[in-house]
Amino acid sequence: MKNELALSGERICEKVYPDLFENIGMIRGEYLIRELNQSVLNVVTQKKIGKYLEELCQLYADELVWYRFSELTITEANVLQGTRTQLEDQHPLFGLRGLRRLLEFSDEFLAELKVMVSVYQSHHNLCVFLPFVNDAAQLSEAIKFIRGNGFQGDIGCMIELPSAYFDLDNILQTGIKKIVIGMNDLTSFIFGAVREDQWHQMDSLIMSQIISDINDKATMMGVEIVVAGYLSKNLVKTLNGKGIKCVIHYNLIPEIFGREIAHPNHLVDIKKLTKEKIRAHELDLRAPD
Repeated sequence: MKNELALSGERICEKVYPDLFENIGMIRGEYLIRELNQSVLNVVTQKKIGKYLEELCQLYADELVWYRFSELTITEANVLQGTRTQLEDQHPLFGLRGLRRLLEFSDEFLAELKVMVSVYQSHHNLCVFLPFVNDAAQLSEAIKFIRGNGFQGDIGCMIELPSAYFDLDNILQTGIKKIVIGMNDLTSFIFGAVREDQWHQMDSLIMSQIISDINDKATMMGVEIVVAGYLSKNLVKTLNGKGIKCVIHYNLIPEIFGREIAHPNHLVDIKKLTKEKIRAHELDLRAPD
């Protein structure tokens, strides 16, 4: 079966391995923002996101393009030019990120959303989904905001938190068209482990049972599901064998499929840039007045 492709701002001029992938299953908005190191409140960032989406929607005109609203930690947001409110980050895994941040700072949410509304006017294959969702009530609030501001395309959400998993029945009643199971964070919260820990067991029986449960319930409600994250070759093979599609990050194509890619260092370079900005920001905070 074909899987879906995840992009983080990589520039492509033709479809990426159409024998392996159908649809753009995820565009991580935060990497477009971090590459510029400017808040989405800034016009230059909005133009960058809009241009990138227009190019991809045109290239994949006969397929769906799913944009994930930006998923920034507090520390990552603090260093962006144009961020209006500086906050203390107690722990990057928890706190004000994903949909929590979007609802807290509705000006940022609206700025990003207006780009989606504009692109959708000429590209009806654009869809959006929301990261780090607490529960159905929070998701419903966000959907109301999105619809109220003019976006008419399909909406989905991620299941990354145990609270969202436990509220799945209600989430499936919100009108979403797609669920993206975010294995990086969901595994962390289920096992109480960061990604590098030996206890972060993404391919465990426990995670497999959770995926199967979500798949069964979503399928009954006519909601599509895919599994995303920094997945291993074996996990992708196992899930595909069960008829479950995966969202494969562009930089993992060589590792999983043994194929070459044109931009192998793109993601690494953006992460390096963000780390440098964070270090410089921390030094500025420590400097005497």
